[in-house]
Amino acid sequence: MHFSFEKKKRSKLYLSYTLFFLVGAFFMYGTYLITGHALIWDIDAANQHLPLLESYRQLVLDFWKHPNLTTWSLKMGLGSDTFQVYSYYVIGDLFNYLTLLIPAKFLVVAYQALIGLRLYFAGLSFIFVASHFNFQKRNLIAGAGVYLFNAFVLYASVAHPFFTTPFIIFPLLIWGIERVLQKKSAWPLLAVFTWMLISNFYFAFMLGIGALLYLALRVGFTYRHTLNYPQVFAKLAWATIIALLLAAGLLIPELYAVTSSTRAAASFANGLTFYPLYYYLALPSQLINGGNRDFYFWSALGFASIAFYAVTYVVIHAKRYPILCASFALSLVMFLLPFFGALFNGGMSPSNRWSLMLCLPMALAVCLLLEEAPNLSARTLKIFSLATLVYLIWISGNYFFDNDQKIFIPIIFLLVTLGFLYAQAYQINRHPQTLTGLVLINLLLNIVYYEAPYNGGFTDEALATGTYEKLANNRYDGLDSDLTASDNYRVSTISHNYYLGANYDMYNTLNASVHSITSYYSLQNKYLGNFMRSLQNIQYEATRPTQQVDDRSILNNFLGVQYIFSKINRDNSQKVPANYFLDRTSRKITDVNGQSSHDQQTRRYRTNLAFPLVYFQNQVFTPQHYRQLTASQKERALAEGVLVSQKASQNLPKKNLKDVTSQVIEVPIKIVSSRGNRISSQDLIKEDTNERYQILVAPTSKDFSAKDRQELLKKLANSEIHLEVTNIKYHPFSLQEQLALEKRNNYYAQTNGFMDQNLLALRYKYFHYHILQGSPDPSYTLAFETRNGTEEIVQRKQSSTSFYQVIKNGTVNLGSFSELPSSITFTPSKLGHYDFKLKLVALPLGENSSYQKQVQAIQRHSLQNFKVTPTGFSGNITINHAGILTSSIPYSPAWQVKVDNHKQTVLKTNQAFVGVKLKPGKHRVQFSYTIPGLKAGFYLSGLGLILLAISALISLFNRRRKSV
Repeated sequence: MHFSFEKKKRSKLYLSYTLFFLVGAFFMYGTYLITGHALIWDIDAANQHLPLLESYRQLVLDFWKHPNLTTWSLKMGLGSDTFQVYSYYVIGDLFNYLTLLIPAKFLVVAYQALIGLRLYFAGLSFIFVASHFNFQKRNLIAGAGVYLFNAFVLYASVAHPFFTTPFIIFPLLIWGIERVLQKKSAWPLLAVFTWMLISNFYFAFMLGIGALLYLALRVGFTYRHTLNYPQVFAKLAWATIIALLLAAGLLIPELYAVTSSTRAAASFANGLTFYPLYYYLALPSQLINGGNRDFYFWSALGFASIAFYAVTYVVIHAKRYPILCASFALSLVMFLLPFFGALFNGGMSPSNRWSLMLCLPMALAVCLLLEEAPNLSARTLKIFSLATLVYLIWISGNYFFDNDQKIFIPIIFLLVTLGFLYAQAYQINRHPQTLTGLVLINLLLNIVYYEAPYNGGFTDEALATGTYEKLANNRYDGLDSDLTASDNYRVSTISHNYYLGANYDMYNTLNASVHSITSYYSLQNKYLGNFMRSLQNIQYEATRPTQQVDDRSILNNFLGVQYIFSKINRDNSQKVPANYFLDRTSRKITDVNGQSSHDQQTRRYRTNLAFPLVYFQNQVFTPQHYRQLTASQKERALAEGVLVSQKASQNLPKKNLKDVTSQVIEVPIKIVSSRGNRISSQDLIKEDTNERYQILVAPTSKDFSAKDRQELLKKLANSEIHLEVTNIKYHPFSLQEQLALEKRNNYYAQTNGFMDQNLLALRYKYFHYHILQGSPDPSYTLAFETRNGTEEIVQRKQSSTSFYQVIKNGTVNLGSFSELPSSITFTPSKLGHYDFKLKLVALPLGENSSYQKQVQAIQRHSLQNFKVTPTGFSGNITINHAGILTSSIPYSPAWQVKVDNHKQTVLKTNQAFVGVKLKPGKHRVQFSYTIPGLKAGFYLSGLGLILLAISALISLFNRRRKSV
């Protein structure tokens, strides 16, 4: 395949592509339109992409009117570096800036239109680059269809619109490199490099590795004997260095944001050396499975069925097409080992998003096969037939094992395509365009197969048309209408309770009038993550570090949560944190059948114990003493004092740890199984799926009388109850042990029903289940149930990619109780060996508790005239003692503080929040935030512009000299 830079007229080609794209777009987007869906995914698009686009657009317009850089925002969860959030999603996406040209009321429509526009340009990019090969127009159109309408793009273009941008950049990257290799100008490569680097650091990293691989293959197979190495190296180095300098203004702050985020501590490849067996079993069928929605470890392929023959053809003729063959061989190796997925994913989870680059060689291979179809030899057709037989045997066997895959239509097209290839080769069909037409029909059916809202199509996961627009006014059923849009407090919802329908979970409330503690962004503050892990928040995730903090009362108070919203008749509706009272309700919608359990209503709860966002504490904890506390004690300590470094604690009164530990009271417990046996949590072997366990609370014994129990219950009235689960270890049974136990348990369960004892079918059923579950795997769930609801400690599967983390500890909030429950139901989800320490503790939070008095004292010492600005916050305070001004505003080394116009040292308080040491007196305090690396980045970008100008002048001078 010769990459030619011979000038060609491409206008008709682009017109034909445009017509084809419009047809494809009609099938793709028309599926959404006629079923009443918007191009808004109910998870990331509704919680991240669209809200951030709305917010960023307004920020840019405001900057245009008043050039003040917004560096920090209190609206992003607990508060965040704006650049850290925007840089990943919107800043580098050039298409987003088109929204500046339209009124805000059309933004939701424009967001969806941009999805189609990006996709159109991705195909246009392929057409432009592929036309440098000697392919006929119709085959280029088919190749563009393969490039665009595969499972990866069909999913990502809607779910994560900016994922489409790499499909535009990567072909141009190859084109730019090829220009340099063929002794042409490196200026186009510089432009593409720069775009790649500013678009998104994550994809820039991935595409950069892909470009290096292409360069190595191209030089190794094509140019190794003819290349002017010094000249080529100089051009590549020049383009790379200038591009890095030009992009430094965005790139350096982005790199800082990544390294200072919660993702920085992720384990490499989630600890996997090999993928689970189900992954390898399903991988071959994924190649042509256009309805593929499983995306095991993001191995998203789903090409038209002709892709199978295109790959086979390239492998058969490896000597003629070494680069394509090497690309497929390398891709296969990379698909087989988690190491490569993690490598391309920045050393984190094994996510094969790099497979987006495989779409280019796959589309080119399809173009190649379509060109050569009339000339296929008998040997090639024989190999095609044999390969098809082997492939079908594999797929059929796997389908018998896992029949959830949508493989029926792809197989039909596979066989029909083989028939067409025979017809072309033997000149039974003398119209080559019919094979191209077949490919296009296959692509269009794949689109419908993937998107249709039936049988699990992706449209089912999209919001209904107009739903997103209603969200702003109906997020809280109008219960926020009387709340002032204030920066002085936050709001939250009850865990696992607040559901708005349409599979939408409210992970983010960026543009709401009131500020929620929850946020959902790829890059989150690592100090906040450390804080949540230290307090063993079981809801912690790297992208959602806070969530609803498991409804823990003190944590909600500490974070300034003044209002909590809940929906009746939903999970945890009774699990309202302590000291939150019913404040307002929406109109109750009564069930038409009179079933009160189906009534609907939203309720707003209010507390008078919310901490100010910034306040003064005069007693401190040192790290040495703080480490001695349990998670519940650390939470209780938030009202007792403030944690600061050893150095900052000098000359300040230290809090006595007994004052904290005495406020967290351990309650004796005993665990018994449903079989009546007493169980130890440090040696729990679950062998029966139906076995349950009860944690008896304060059980009477020879050492603990009924009188002692009554006194304890009286003492702990109106307490919040926590289960501290620490040092968790889980060892699953081997696959053979699992199957043996399932067989045994089923036998005993069916002694009264011998007609159901089909042991062969049962063995297959359990074998099938455990293989598809990846057994043995380390995932599990520990569920704890009381009358307040059910709470879980969840160890996710290693296939959860970026959501995976190793869970060793978790403090479960069972809720507030006027009287301690007599028992707690405990259910481990899986068979296996469990080993953990279990402690039940109570935190008295009632009216007569010391906690309420401490909070009231904190409220009296709040920062007065608290004002939030685009770069920080400020206020006044008068104090009689030296101490620490602390907060629930996340810490970063980029914070600066002035006290009475004198610069002071910013302290990290309570592990994750900003503070400053103050002397007695009246003070004016100003915190300001600067984006880390931004100044250095802009200086480097300025240097890049200077070098670019010098290079342009030199290039212009040389061109004029040659023309003389």
